[in-house]
Amino acid sequence: MSIIRRQIDEMIKDNIFYQESGITTLVNFNQNFIGFIGHFPNNPILPGVIIIKIMTRMYELYNHKNFTLSQIKQAKFIEPISADSLVSFFVKSNIEKGFIKLNGKVLKSDKVISKISLILQK
Repeated sequence: MSIIRRQIDEMIKDNIFYQESGITTLVNFNQNFIGFIGHFPNNPILPGVIIIKIMTRMYELYNHKNFTLSQIKQAKFIEPISADSLVSFFVKSNIEKGFIKLNGKVLKSDKVISKISLILQK
């Protein structure tokens, strides 16, 4: 298991909640999170690939299964996530023709800062 995946799991595994409308988690990104290393020195910004990984891991941890990311349908990053940010992740799933479609968003202070749409395979 990669260091990034291990850190993501530690941040979210006990903080995933299911509601009829979808899966949610609240994440506090501290400056020690490995995803900030090198992106960018003296101005840490969370890479978009980490946001995608968190949404995928939320779904995997909730379902107790691993899935393969098949396609990124949409990845819209409206506002950056910096170190020491508290953000909410929300993911809604739908199964179509054997594929799992995840529609997600990231919120900071109730403002949508990212919109993501993914296709997973079993």
